[in-house]
Amino acid sequence: MQAAKGGTLTNPRALTLWVLLLVVVLSGCQSAQSTQSPAEPDAGDQWWDADSSPADEQALRERVRGMVDDIRQRRGDYQLGPEDKLRLTVWNRPDLSKDTRIRPDGKLFVMHVGTVDAAGLTVGELQKLLTEKLSEVLRNPQVDVEILEYASKVYYVMGQVNKPGMYAVTATTNVLEGVAVSGGPTEKANLGGAYLIRHGNVVPIDFYALFQQGDVSQNIFLADGDIIYLPSMDDAKIYVLGEVNQARAVPLRKARLTLGEAIAEAGDFNETTAYKRAIKIIRGNLANPRVYTVNYDEVLRGMKPDVAFLQSGDIVFVPAAGLTKWDRVLSQLLPNLSRIVVDAASVNSLMDR
Repeated sequence: MQAAKGGTLTNPRALTLWVLLLVVVLSGCQSAQSTQSPAEPDAGDQWWDADSSPADEQALRERVRGMVDDIRQRRGDYQLGPEDKLRLTVWNRPDLSKDTRIRPDGKLFVMHVGTVDAAGLTVGELQKLLTEKLSEVLRNPQVDVEILEYASKVYYVMGQVNKPGMYAVTATTNVLEGVAVSGGPTEKANLGGAYLIRHGNVVPIDFYALFQQGDVSQNIFLADGDIIYLPSMDDAKIYVLGEVNQARAVPLRKARLTLGEAIAEAGDFNETTAYKRAIKIIRGNLANPRVYTVNYDEVLRGMKPDVAFLQSGDIVFVPAAGLTKWDRVLSQLLPNLSRIVVDAASVNSLMDR
C-alpha cells in the first residue's frame, strides 16, 4: 500500500476494507470529556463520590506521563523503506550522483558499489555504508544522502476530520501536523475523546490540551502505522473493561446510566475472577483523571444504591481478584484500554465521507 507525499489513499474502497480488517485486531479508547449536561443526581446517589482517591489519581497521571515520555525517548531516526525516493550525491562525481528509489525488495543499486540493502537503515547508516563501499574504488569519497519522498511509511486519520485517509509519515511528522494534513477537526470532533493507536496499544495523548490549550508536551512524533481517531460529540459512550464477559464501549442512550446497567451491557461480571469490592470509575482525561472506588458488593446486598450518574467517557474497570493494590490494578488497566474494539460508527464515518 502506498501513499503520495502528503496525499490521501487514492482507493477509498481499499482503505475501507483495510480499516474493517484492522478494527478486528486493533482496539483502543481514551476517556472523553462529557458532551452532555444531564440532570443533577439525587444526593443519595452520590455516596461513592466521597471515595475519590487523590493518590490513585496521581499514580495514574504518573503512569500515563511515563508512557508518553517513553515513546518520545524511544523515537529514533527515520528508517528507510521500499519506494522511498533518495538523492545520492558523490562530490565531484556527477556520474555517480542521481535521484533514485529504493526497490520494492528494499534494495538499492549504486554504480561501483552494486546492490545494497537500504530498507531498515537510517540516512546516516546508508551514507556510511556507501562511503565505505566507494572507498574501495575512490579516494576519500564524500557521499551525501537526502530523502526526497517518504513513500513507504504511513499513518491514518479517521473519524471527525475533513479529509480522513492515509498519509505519508516522516521522521518529523507530529500529531498537530498529522491532523492538519487531514484538513483538521470538524465542528463535531470530540477532542476530549480522541486517541492514537500504536502497535495495537493506546497512546494516552490529551488531544484537547494540545489543540485547545497549546500544550506542546502532547505533540509527539508519529510513527509508521499510527492511527489517529477523532470521535463525534454525538457518540457518547461508557467504557467497561476488566473482569467482565465482554469488554466494550457501551452507548450512552439516556441521560443516566447506572453502573449495573453498564456492566450488564458488557455481558455482566466474570463471576470466577471479578473483584467487586473495588471497582474503579475513572472520569476525565487520562492525563488529569478523577478515580473513584466502588464497593459493588454493598450495592448487590442492598446496602447502598447503584451508581446512577455515569458520564460519557467514563471508564469502568473491574479488577481481578487479588489485585488489591492500585499499582497492580494499573498494570492490568492500561493494557485493557486496547481491548475495546473501535465500533462500526467509526468505520461508517469514514465510509460516508
